Amino acid sequence: MRLRYREVAIFILSIISLAIFFYYTIIYLTKKPFEIINFIDSSINKDFEVEITNNLNDINNYLKEYLFIDNHLIKQIDNEIHIQINLKKSFALNNLTKEVIFFDNTTAPIKYFKTSYLDKIKLIDISKNSIYINNYLYDNYKILSSLFDIDQIEYIDDRRYNLVLSDGKVVMLPRVIDSNLLNFIKNNIDIIDKSTNYNQFLDLRNFYNKTIRLK
Repeated sequence: MRLRYREVAIFILSIISLAIFFYYTIIYLTKKPFEIINFIDSSINKDFEVEITNNLNDINNYLKEYLFIDNHLIKQIDNEIHIQINLKKSFALNNLTKEVIFFDNTTAPIKYFKTSYLDKIKLIDISKNSIYINNYLYDNYKILSSLFDIDQIEYIDDRRYNLVLSDGKVVMLPRVIDSNLLNFIKNNIDIIDKSTNYNQFLDLRNFYNKTIRLK
């Protein structure tokens, strides 16, 4: 008989303990609002968003490790947290190294980004190692892209660049890309296109020795 009373007592205590647990759990959940985290206009992939969310309490220090992030903005509205991650300006995508190259020569693995973001990077870097953007290219790429329909770019011998155009032609640039070279191209590219039948390359490597080759 005593054994039966003991079992009943244990059963009742278990029921009371569960009731107390559920009571305080409900009180806690009703008093604490759920936080909904939204990434605004995000170009980063879902896995990286989750990592950022897990480090929300120290987000400033956490994001410092990712040099391709230019800045970030966090706003809390009621029980929602809005996070905006702004990336640096991308320059090219290298499919060999699986990296995105940014204009300040920062690189980042493609795994951090959404496919839709990567698809918007039209210039493909075909260098064996991710391209280094020197001052000549940095200062003059915009003009070069207005003169040529560039699809791909390659860094050669750590000193100069080849441009691969949309029609497959290759423009071999000299090491120095300055106003003299750009003005020559501006003034002569139409003549070269119309009066020659070159369809493989335009070699400007010896431009400063007053020699160009084409084929």
